Amino acid sequence: MNINHVTMCASNYEATKQFYETTLHFPLTSEEHNRFTIKVGTSMITFVEAPLEKSPFYHFAFDVPSNQFEEAKAWIKEKTELSQEQGEDEVYFPFIDAKSIYFEDPAGNIVELICRFSDAKPSEEPFTTASLQKVSEMSIVVTDKLNALSALQKVSIFERDREEISADGLSFMGEREDATYLLFVNEGRTWYFSNKKSAAYPVEIILDDGVSVKINEKLELASSVDLSIL
Repeated sequence: MNINHVTMCASNYEATKQFYETTLHFPLTSEEHNRFTIKVGTSMITFVEAPLEKSPFYHFAFDVPSNQFEEAKAWIKEKTELSQEQGEDEVYFPFIDAKSIYFEDPAGNIVELICRFSDAKPSEEPFTTASLQKVSEMSIVVTDKLNALSALQKVSIFERDREEISADGLSFMGEREDATYLLFVNEGRTWYFSNKKSAAYPVEIILDDGVSVKINEKLELASSVDLSIL
């Protein structure tokens, strides 16, 4: 499983567009009057302008080459401020052999740059925006995680390592060998490296195997399979 395309809502729309296009220099692949799409390695992200009274935010992660964590950290620190947790601006995850740093974009999204030392490919090129390899994590906030994940298993997406799904905390849905995950979480969890509480907002994720996972305007989970590409 890999993430081909994510579509999410964005408040502070013009500043968000300028941040990704001008500050971070992501390639802009398309633009309409209320949406724009950027390319992140093998993935695409579309930001759709949110209604004025709404302030949606999401958590997602971009993969860094396995040998370029320090280069990625220096690169992003030149462009924006890193978030901190207990005075630290980076964290090591021993259970996946990875390091991460976090920052917020103008829409309030919690963006993670993760360097998977054992899973990501290395690079010998100087680190730039083009070095980011893919969207490797996309969090999906739901009102009833156990019920939502039961539905997700019907399209053959399971907890990492086929672990038992917990009613609380994060559930990493996806195969370890792909190192790409849909992170399911209930509302009200405090995000790591943030003081924000998780909240459900509309989002759509299209995977490379033809599966679409969506939180609709009613904040209900829907999933489907595009049989034409199977």
